Amino acid sequence: MPYSEHLVGGIFELRIKSGSDISRVLYFFVIGRKIVLTNGFIKKTAKTPKSEIETAQKYRGEYLSREAK
Repeated sequence: MPYSEHLVGGIFELRIKSGSDISRVLYFFVIGRKIVLTNGFIKKTAKTPKSEIETAQKYRGEYLSREAK
């Protein structure tokens, strides 16, 4: 806080303010000092949209399943 916050299930949110816009980038950590950015959007509501979190979780799952092989 105030620039980053854990949302759910290993998904974090990075906050970036540019003028009157508030941009968000969702990301997760991977063992080995890696950070993977999943998706970004311009926030227009008080809460992070559930669909954006679900997208990040989907990308995280796909990434981790590829790395496990």
